[in-house]
Amino acid sequence: MKKVVLALAVIAAAASFSSCNKTCTCKTYAAGIVVGEPQEVELDRDTYKKCSDLNKIIIADPKTGFECQ
Repeated sequence: MKKVVLALAVIAAAASFSSCNKTCTCKTYAAGIVVGEPQEVELDRDTYKKCSDLNKIIIADPKTGFECQ
């Protein structure tokens, strides 16, 4: 019986960690310079798997766009 209770507790803990929201820190670049303050953006787990999926770099050199970590 103790093993069943322990297994259920482990499953419940794993489910609670996977359902938490992740916050990404995003910066806006213009001609390679950070514009404004970094923004905290909540990651939508249904659409995106990681923060870098939110990146929208328009020009690579000098960097212009939106980059998240």
